[in-house]
Amino acid sequence: MARKLATRDAPSQDGTRERILAAALAVFAERGFDGARTREIAERAGANLGLIKYYFEGKEQLWKAAVTRAFAELQADSARGLQPSAGADTLAWLDRVVRQFVRFVARHPEFMRLMHDEAKRDSPRMRWLADRFVRPMSEAMTAHLARAQAEGLVVPMSPVSLRYIVLGAAGLVFSQAPECKYMTGVDPPDPGFAERHAD
Repeated sequence: MARKLATRDAPSQDGTRERILAAALAVFAERGFDGARTREIAERAGANLGLIKYYFEGKEQLWKAAVTRAFAELQADSARGLQPSAGADTLAWLDRVVRQFVRFVARHPEFMRLMHDEAKRDSPRMRWLADRFVRPMSEAMTAHLARAQAEGLVVPMSPVSLRYIVLGAAGLVFSQAPECKYMTGVDPPDPGFAERHAD
């Protein structure tokens, strides 16, 4: 049994498992958990529907795996940024962290859409996300932002307000990329726009 579970969790040789996870994140972001259908996820991934049950056992486990994969990439991107060395320039650290986050959400606007959808209701999935991923990252960011405030680089304000201001400023345009493109002609996921947005 342990060998079978290890096989399920390992990347597949032909990339099917990874395609399913990418398709799942996109479909869950577009339709929400309740509106997402595993058949559509399998079709988008170019995979047999039975492989979802094989790799993930069901919709809930697929959702968790897709979210975990997205957060793993975000955490890998930000790991260095969240650990400023002693005597490091706080402003340079802030710049690096913001840029890493903006680049990530520009590459994965579906991530912000899914997070916005799940965060708006008190549900077991929201609590799972918050406890497993959001709270640890938020606590680390709050500590570093307090340092920036102490140095006068960030206005003194509630850490709660500051957190949501930064999340909104950095990610909303990518979450609402279709509206932005329709209204302005600007395509937010474009790497050039993402860099200017980070500026």
